[in-house]
Amino acid sequence: MTSPALTKQSLGTGYVVATGVVISGALLAHGMSIVRPSLVDVVILGVGLTPALALVAANYWLPVSGLSGDQIWTAAEWCGLGVALFTVIKIVVLLAPVPQSSMIPSILASGVAVGGFGGILFGWLLELRRSRRRLAQSNEVLFRVLRHDLRNDLNVALGHLGELQRETAERGRPESRAHVEQLSGTIDGIIATTEKARQIEFAFDADRRAQEPIDLVPCVREQAKKITQLTPEATVELDLPEQSRVYADWMLDTVLRNVIENAVVHCEETPTLYISVEEHGRTVFVHIGDNCPSIPQHERDVLNSGVETQLCHSKGVGLWLTTWIVESYGGAVHLTTSDDGNTVTLELCGPTVLDEIRQTLREWP
Repeated sequence: MTSPALTKQSLGTGYVVATGVVISGALLAHGMSIVRPSLVDVVILGVGLTPALALVAANYWLPVSGLSGDQIWTAAEWCGLGVALFTVIKIVVLLAPVPQSSMIPSILASGVAVGGFGGILFGWLLELRRSRRRLAQSNEVLFRVLRHDLRNDLNVALGHLGELQRETAERGRPESRAHVEQLSGTIDGIIATTEKARQIEFAFDADRRAQEPIDLVPCVREQAKKITQLTPEATVELDLPEQSRVYADWMLDTVLRNVIENAVVHCEETPTLYISVEEHGRTVFVHIGDNCPSIPQHERDVLNSGVETQLCHSKGVGLWLTTWIVESYGGAVHLTTSDDGNTVTLELCGPTVLDEIRQTLREWP
């Protein structure tokens, strides 16, 4: 049985934990040596033990804090720098001609613990900011590639494919024509996926979108009308109030369209949708049910956990896009399934009292 290899992440975490163990042990040992501790003694020990025990628990919270690998090593370096800085400060204080007391060891250890925890906290914030900057840059590059480079190449390929379609229609065999049609449909699907890249970019940029209270009911009716026009055999049953205001923006139409189209596309029978809206306080629920086959468990697990792996991933980006947009509104998406079909529930936030006051002032004669 081979032992696990040492990595910067494990070394950094081990250093932080060891530092916390040493400081905690020193504080506890000195606290037990005090026969009758005063309130000041207890406060000093508490001030030191709190960050020291936090360093001991770094083995649990540091790996799940948003950092990994070299980033944890860098945070550990900042922890060491904080320990060294506060140790130097305490040594200077000890060398100064001031009256000494029995609590000097605890004060020294507490200061070192505060310095170590302050250092790792500063390093964590610094690395987290750097990670977000890198993520923003990578997203920008990815969106540019999807929106422009890949889409342009696919349009060129689609143009050449059109020429091939004409040749196969005139002289090609039926098998060749079938392959060309299949390839054309696949490219059209990829182009449609690249068009969602812009929508995903907007979904992540909620701060720049003007969100306000809007009436949900007309949006639902419009999307239901569009899907019956595109798919005449589809049936859409509505159970809607006269009005239902939610806090959203123009991307609400994208949310409704994605869920409704997804249900129709994946239906193996004649599509039948059941759309209802209900309000509970200031929370509005939009239920979109269908008669499609049950959503696979692994896809529900992916959306519930928010993490994709090589062995567990979701098909397409429609439900992901829906989830990101709804979450940018402060809401949530819920999936339920049964033998009769699936139900996607959009949990949206209604307008606040301040929003209602603003709306009343706008409508004031």
